[in-house]
Amino acid sequence: MKIKIIIAAFIFLLFSCSYFVFFRSADLSNESLVKISIENGMSARKIQSCLVEKNVLPRHSAFFIIIKVFRLENRIKAGTYAISPSETVVGIINKITRGQTIPQEEIQVTFPEGTSIYKMGIILKKTGYKKWELFQGLADEGITADLRQRHWGIFKYIPSESLEGYLFPDTYRIYADASVEVLAEVMLGQFEKIVVPYWNSVKNKTKLSLHETLTLASIIEKEAKKPEERPIIASVFYNRLSIGMPLGADPTVKYALERPTKRVLYSQLNVNSLYNTYKRKGLPPGPICNPGIASIKEAVNPAKTGYFFFVANKDGSHMFSRNWEEHQRARLKATKK
Repeated sequence: MKIKIIIAAFIFLLFSCSYFVFFRSADLSNESLVKISIENGMSARKIQSCLVEKNVLPRHSAFFIIIKVFRLENRIKAGTYAISPSETVVGIINKITRGQTIPQEEIQVTFPEGTSIYKMGIILKKTGYKKWELFQGLADEGITADLRQRHWGIFKYIPSESLEGYLFPDTYRIYADASVEVLAEVMLGQFEKIVVPYWNSVKNKTKLSLHETLTLASIIEKEAKKPEERPIIASVFYNRLSIGMPLGADPTVKYALERPTKRVLYSQLNVNSLYNTYKRKGLPPGPICNPGIASIKEAVNPAKTGYFFFVANKDGSHMFSRNWEEHQRARLKATKK
């Protein structure tokens, strides 16, 4: 009889411990909901840390053990979840493996042609995208191993880690909580759809590489306020390149500056940067913005002119000149308009 009582007590204790470890909640009385974001590739250990940090999972639980023992890690679905501290460990695991996410807020964002990655980040911030600062990092170290593998058709052309020039300017619908990599992949996909086929059809007509073409197109995009002037502006830069003359493009100097002004000042023309096309001959090391397909086409097919200079009028149009003397007269005329 005494042995039966001991066995019963042991079973009760075992059940109680199991309940305490597997089924207890962080706070049974707290039924509030907390938003938890799980991204693609997050490990069970990292998810557990996130849940503990948000106070919806007890600090000591069998969360990680259950995931590993039942091999559930690959069944965890990325997304945003509403989880209550009153939910049990098993209940939370059930929710994230079934993908019971909350409806995500969808936003529409439009990137004009010629927008730099930095300014794309500002646009994303205004539209409610939560990871806009991380997006700006694509200008420096934007190529992850996964992106490189999935878009090798593009990345084989890119000699740097920056995605500047390759994030196609267009209108996109995205989730406000989407990862930066997901957004970048959508934009790279549009680049592959629109730019790559065109490039494959014309690459034998130019001595420039795709990266060089995008670099030149990005400068044309920034300089041309009137679409009809793009091929003429392209011709100026081609003419300068052909004689080893510096491009002298203000937008490249602005790209090199940490705090650029609306108009480039004479003191800024001495900035020590590979993007300073006043001091350095040839093209800068990469694009200074993300050009549209029109500027890319003009970078391949410039007009045939004898122009080496241009100066902007107040309405955004330009006066073009063949030599320095003509250019000085044009500059004087532009200031009087």
